[in-house]
Amino acid sequence: MKRKWLAIALAMSVIMSMAGCGSQNTETTAAGTKEEETTAGMTVMDLPEYVASEYVKLDKYTGVEVEVPNKTVTDKEFEEAIQMLLEEYGENEQITDRVTAEGDTIIFDYSGAIDGVAFAGGTATKQETTLGQGGWIDGFEEGLIGATVGEEFVVDCKFPDPYQNNPDLAGKTAQFTLKVHYIVGELIVPELTDDFVKGLEGYTVSTVAEFKDVYYKELSQQKAAYVDDIAKNEVFSTLLVEAEFTGFPKDYVETYTMDMMNSYAYSASMYGMTLEDFASMYQMTMDEFEAEVQMMAEQQIKVEILYQYIAEKEAMEVTEDEYMAIIQGYMEYYGYTDMTSFVNDYGVENVEKQGHADALLEKVMQFCYDNAVKTEAPLETEAPETTAPAVG
Repeated sequence: MKRKWLAIALAMSVIMSMAGCGSQNTETTAAGTKEEETTAGMTVMDLPEYVASEYVKLDKYTGVEVEVPNKTVTDKEFEEAIQMLLEEYGENEQITDRVTAEGDTIIFDYSGAIDGVAFAGGTATKQETTLGQGGWIDGFEEGLIGATVGEEFVVDCKFPDPYQNNPDLAGKTAQFTLKVHYIVGELIVPELTDDFVKGLEGYTVSTVAEFKDVYYKELSQQKAAYVDDIAKNEVFSTLLVEAEFTGFPKDYVETYTMDMMNSYAYSASMYGMTLEDFASMYQMTMDEFEAEVQMMAEQQIKVEILYQYIAEKEAMEVTEDEYMAIIQGYMEYYGYTDMTSFVNDYGVENVEKQGHADALLEKVMQFCYDNAVKTEAPLETEAPETTAPAVG
């Protein structure tokens, strides 16, 4: 698979807010605490609409001055991008001639049973873990340390009590059949040759020179889009600072804060922690943690009020193409290829409302950026290599 250099645009980090909506879609593993990314409830979707101009004052939202980073791909960036591409096609050495040790990354299978009966979530193949990092139930990781590669063996493991992932397993002892396929060794990186570039998916080139020409143009387009997204976010961030917010719509702060708190609590439970445990990781009391979350909620609401205000002033409406572009972005981000499955998992109303909201945000941000006063930053010169003076 090709590695796209600078592939994640900053704007998507702002508009890709589906992580705060939809149904919980998790896959529970019995042996460990490695969970799929989860999503929290969408109670914010039930909040009533409002007139943004009642909550914000902003004299001017066009003509914002912004310095746009230089879009030229430097020689250093180009060489680094090629190296990253080569590493993407690299293969790790598979070590099979020694026992495992703490710190090793291994590929292994496991199959669990209680009193001889297999249980849901207790079997998996070709799993990867780094020994010593934790995240597995008692006895599981310990059994993998010092294991002989290629041999099956059985370890007794005890589930914690309580066990949030599957309460039915709490406190029970299970027998896991384990097999280490290999220890992951150093990455063997291919060389950039004519034969290598001929085999690259998505490219129709025959020589390294042809590939470099095509790849440079591709990277230039990616960097230009990336740089524009950086500047676009800077413009909108400037407007957020300049805007005077006079309040928040009724129930918005409380609802957004509660949604965020519930999301954090759910995430903490996936690792067997309480919300208090989670807050203590950041050296906060619960009062301090909730105050921090409320500030985050208020900032999120300010973003919403501001883009709604500009959209009202400019009489903006989202087109079907703009809406579908956002939905396609959601699907790509979460690994969906089928629209029906995606909508079923997250809910029709949730997808439609969030999709239109994010499409409108993107449209407003693009409008403000298009109407900003932009200057391009000078290209940073790369420091020349120095050599030590001759001695003698």
